[in-house]
Amino acid sequence: MDCALFRESLSAAMDGETGPLPEAEVERHLRGCGACQAWQDQAQRLRRSMLRQAPAVPDLTAAILERAPLPSREKWAARVALGLVGLVQSGLGFAEFLVPGDAHAAHAGAIHLSNESAAWNLALGIGLLWAALRPRTAGAQLPLVAGFALVLGVASAVDVSDGQVGAGRLLTHSLLVVGLVLMFVVHREQRRRPAPAPLNADALGTDDEVRLPEHDAPAPLAPVRSRFPRRPASRHRAA
Repeated sequence: MDCALFRESLSAAMDGETGPLPEAEVERHLRGCGACQAWQDQAQRLRRSMLRQAPAVPDLTAAILERAPLPSREKWAARVALGLVGLVQSGLGFAEFLVPGDAHAAHAGAIHLSNESAAWNLALGIGLLWAALRPRTAGAQLPLVAGFALVLGVASAVDVSDGQVGAGRLLTHSLLVVGLVLMFVVHREQRRRPAPAPLNADALGTDDEVRLPEHDAPAPLAPVRSRFPRRPASRHRAA
């Protein structure tokens, strides 16, 4: 029989697998075939030369758990308040779509401006809700909301001086200011949460050092040279 099948079975046995031939048949063939005996000895020597003992790694579990900071408790008060403000702001924005405009503002341009204001107020409410649900996004929304509050405050001051806006309308803008303050508080609380610091051997108070086995660096590859010169891709003949 061909020795290739027996050698395949021997290789599988060294790897702890089942070969294509029965073990008894392989042993009977091995006793009478010197070439397969030599192949097995060479394969075992090669296997032993390739296997390396893993480096001893000290158990630092207790030291890491002792030095690691305790997780801080999540502060929900500011996030809950921000979520409530976001719900009220969203409700006011949605109500502007349902309430018809004034009689003197019945033309199409004024109605469109009213719809834009309603859409913007609704979007602000959704942004406040999202910052309450995902506090890591509060910092990204702060410049937008703060800029809008600043411009709205200047415009409201001008309108109040001209007598074009009442106290009820200004009261609805106070939600934006409260939401901006709460968003800033949520952002600061998220930044102050302690992050686990990197630990090393000095911080853990241990002198154990792990050394990995050194390997020879592979030889650098020779540069591949093309046999034929290549034309630049940007050149072409005009028709």
